[in-house]
Amino acid sequence: MSPILKALAPPEYIIGRWNEDQIPYIDHPQLFHDYWVKVVTTVMLVLLGGLFAGLTLGLMSLDETNLHILASSGDQKQRKYARRIQPIRKNGHLLLVTLLLSNVLVNETLPIVMDDILGGGGTTAILVSSALIVIFGEIIPQAVCSRYGLAIGAFFAWPVRILIWLTFIVGYPIAKLLDLILGQDRGIIYRRAELKELIMYHETTTEHGGDLVTDSVKIIRGTLDLQDKVVESAMTPIEKAFMISNDSIMDRDTMGRVYSTGHSRIPVYEGSRENILGVLLVKSLVTYNPDEALPLKKFRINNIPKVAAETPLFDILNIFREGRSHMAIVNKGKDSKPIGIITLEDVLEELIQEEIYDESDKQIRLLTEDQSRPNNNYNHRRRNKFKSPPLMRFNSEPTNVMQPGEDHIIGGETEALLSFSVVNAESSMSVCSDEG
Repeated sequence: MSPILKALAPPEYIIGRWNEDQIPYIDHPQLFHDYWVKVVTTVMLVLLGGLFAGLTLGLMSLDETNLHILASSGDQKQRKYARRIQPIRKNGHLLLVTLLLSNVLVNETLPIVMDDILGGGGTTAILVSSALIVIFGEIIPQAVCSRYGLAIGAFFAWPVRILIWLTFIVGYPIAKLLDLILGQDRGIIYRRAELKELIMYHETTTEHGGDLVTDSVKIIRGTLDLQDKVVESAMTPIEKAFMISNDSIMDRDTMGRVYSTGHSRIPVYEGSRENILGVLLVKSLVTYNPDEALPLKKFRINNIPKVAAETPLFDILNIFREGRSHMAIVNKGKDSKPIGIITLEDVLEELIQEEIYDESDKQIRLLTEDQSRPNNNYNHRRRNKFKSPPLMRFNSEPTNVMQPGEDHIIGGETEALLSFSVVNAESSMSVCSDEG
């Protein structure tokens, strides 16, 4: 017999001998055939064991949430692969039991077959089969399927379906028992804190190379945080809010103070600052002549909603979205004592995590900004923004109109009215609706 066959086969399978002309021939061809059948069977068992182990890791790592995302928003191949896998991944415990049963069956059969090939000696068969299983049935398949699990899982989706049907009698009761004990596999649902970190993980500036710009990450995180924030955390304290008394005379000094705030709405109180009657729409004063010096009571005061300090920011955002008002009074305690003012701009600033400045704010900031305060203190900057600004006085003396490139507030009644009209009235009309 050939030396190669002698090396491969145990003594009982050395079934050929040399004739007088030194030509090998086979005495028992059936035994020789059985030997190679078992060799091929061993190879097939190792490959099947590796396939089942790889599919177990690859398919089970694709939870329903991930597959749903890929099927909806992935590229063309990802959508195709995900839709193939979804039917078999839907019942995760049944899939897991099927693959594990198949893998165990293969791994337990392999030493038996190899024992016949190696001519007895169970220890040798166990050692060789264990080495084959670890290398070719576990390490290599799982390394490949962990990287290409979606494509490989989609390719073997139909064979796995057939396997589920073949093992259904045994696998289904075990899967139902797991469902009762552990609950059904619903996929991964991230908690809000985890989702925030996941968003940051995909920022372009990180080492992971995501495709979300910093502003997008900031707004998304602000939106997630908005659910836990209440009105009290974003309001302007009532002692820092610019308000006007209902007894005020709308002369030049008062009008100058109103225009200098840059606000489109001014809360109006009677007697005490805690007794807020409503809100004055500043755009209604654009055509008013301050020389008339009318009392504020002559002007229309719009109603202003009241909210509790514990109201979530999402709820107040919905109130503002309905168009009834873009400003509300914040009350606290059993006696509903006003403690602050909340505006739509306050909510938006919490959302984008930055302070919003319009043209008037920039001019006022040049006059009121405290250079000594820390620039990175967002809450401090936002609270100071609502302090009463210096008085802008109206005078009848003509002044020069601001030239291009000059960085100061123009004087004169005409210029002030024009500045207010452009900066405040136009933005107010485009941002909010009239309150009734």
